[in-house]
Amino acid sequence: NLWVPSTECKSPSCFNHAKFKPRDSTTFTPGGHSYTVSYGSGSVTIVLGYDTLRIQSITVTNQEFGLSQHEPTQPFYFADFDGILGMAYPSLAVGGMATALAGMLEQNQLAEPVFSFYFSR
Repeated sequence: NLWVPSTECKSPSCFNHAKFKPRDSTTFTPGGHSYTVSYGSGSVTIVLGYDTLRIQSITVTNQEFGLSQHEPTQPFYFADFDGILGMAYPSLAVGGMATALAGMLEQNQLAEPVFSFYFSR
């Protein structure tokens, strides 16, 4: 799943992270449905919305994503990231959410259905 902290999140873990402000986006559309995404350390409550996703030269319009309403303090309060862009199989996405990779493929933003990671210190 793809989700980001929202201005509606009042959990302590959201206080020290950048938050998505739907009112500042001219392309945001609320989705209305809410879900709980479970992790080993706790659950994140999200409400769905749609907006344009940009990752460098890749642009996906009307991408479904979650706006967090509640995040557990551990581990998210001290995390070095604001949200999560899940790269698992679409069948693993909570609520059948469209994955970012699926959106990229559907909108012909990738030459091949392949992605990779590069980790460094």
